[in-house]
Amino acid sequence: MKLFTIGDSVSQGFMSLAAARTDNSFSTLIARKLGLTPNVDYRFADWNNVGIPLDIEYLMRELQSRYGSNIGGFEWLTVLQTINRIVDRAEDFYERGDGRAENPYDDHTQYFNNVAVWGFDVADSFQVTPRICKEIIFNKQKPTKDSLITFGPDNPMYRTALKVLNPSLDENFDDFSQIDWLCLHATGKDKSGNDVVDKNAKKVEAEGVENLILWLGANNALGTVINLRINQTPNGLNAAGRPYEYEHLKRSVFRWNLWHPDDFRADYQVMIKQVDSIMSKNLKDDWKVLIGTVPLVTIAPLAKGIGETTEVPVEKIVDGKQKQGSSLYYKYYTYFPFEEEFAIETGRYLTMQDAVHIDNCIRAYNRIIAEEVAKLNTGPNEGRYVIVDTCKMLEDLAYKRNAGNPPYQLPDALKFLYPPVNTKYYHADTEGKLKQGGLFSLDGVHPTAIGHGIIAYEFLKTMNSVGIKDVNGKLVNSDLGWVGENGIFQSDYLYSQPLRNTQELYGKDSSASLAVRVLDLIKGVNAG
Repeated sequence: MKLFTIGDSVSQGFMSLAAARTDNSFSTLIARKLGLTPNVDYRFADWNNVGIPLDIEYLMRELQSRYGSNIGGFEWLTVLQTINRIVDRAEDFYERGDGRAENPYDDHTQYFNNVAVWGFDVADSFQVTPRICKEIIFNKQKPTKDSLITFGPDNPMYRTALKVLNPSLDENFDDFSQIDWLCLHATGKDKSGNDVVDKNAKKVEAEGVENLILWLGANNALGTVINLRINQTPNGLNAAGRPYEYEHLKRSVFRWNLWHPDDFRADYQVMIKQVDSIMSKNLKDDWKVLIGTVPLVTIAPLAKGIGETTEVPVEKIVDGKQKQGSSLYYKYYTYFPFEEEFAIETGRYLTMQDAVHIDNCIRAYNRIIAEEVAKLNTGPNEGRYVIVDTCKMLEDLAYKRNAGNPPYQLPDALKFLYPPVNTKYYHADTEGKLKQGGLFSLDGVHPTAIGHGIIAYEFLKTMNSVGIKDVNGKLVNSDLGWVGENGIFQSDYLYSQPLRNTQELYGKDSSASLAVRVLDLIKGVNAG
């Protein structure tokens, strides 16, 4: 197997609140550069056109089709009804229609090369299995992730995970987590060293895993900006000397949204030790593990910095080394449509102290990742583990945090792109011209197709530097083919076909109901 991917929503191809454009995921773009044919040599789950849980871009285009670029006064009486119909359409498809949990993904898919699942934190990679998903879905348990509302299909994260981790609904794979699938593909055995058979009693063959993308950790902090509050783990999930045996559901019932660095370390060590044990038995002799760092979630434009700014001293990891630096922070962080007065009146904000604390936790996560990788690279697998510094990439791309002058060196195809793209929240005018944004999709958290292209570009540059080759034996390069009929620009509809009604998300009067409703949907990401 040339490429296998373990990750969360970004690796899955999440955009605008849905796993709707997995064909444009950065991992799919990398697969193409390796010479793999999507959904032939590199398989990933595709989703109904409303996405799962719900594609906000699809919703906004439906509203645009019905109401145009401006929603008139009396039309507001029917807007929420229109939104609810679209939400109900997703619910019907995934709870009672062809996409329901009782149906296999299709008639022939046994596994995917990309087993990334939105909402997964580090420990979910080895704890969440199809059996757990079925227990939650079919017993109608309440969502175990933190959420102010539920919408669309119930337990959508677990419905997604079930289809990704066991698309054939074969009971022989009901205990296969992301890590278990890696073990089978890399070694041809399960983690106990036994052969694996399918429901037809046929042994599952494997060829080894040549390149593994491993990128988890964002969801150990992301809930803080989705709900604008901090609920940190108690620094004792895995007390020293105690076996690591607590269950997924016992952990998530506390609705934590920020892992204490010591708890993150415990989870990450369990995961990376399992990965190293598996890859050490790999059927492929020449293999690499590409590990993404955790991005600073406060840069995501869902939470907008407002008020006065302060340069705050921070520690940064540069080329694997810890260095002192500084970073720009705002007095408050609130949801993108709102200003300081609204934030103070409603209490919907994080303070600068909150934002710095969240980011410092993430910086600690990345130090931990660097330390664990350094340990692995001093053993028999020296040089096989490679860090892709996605945290630095996003920090260098950040528009407001870099005072409007981000130092990131864009790919050549984007340097003179007009209109230019940046990390601010997406906004196009009523004529369909992009005014700002373009790197983050409408949920304000996940990248657009262009954003995925930049992530792929960073991974490919690193892959080239460590000598990874495509199926033809040529050194892989970072030229992604941005333009042309099938280029990234054309496939990014938010850029090539800008929405003309996004100003409705910024209004102060009746349109505020649309902003609030969309924010409710975004916060529902954590309903998982």
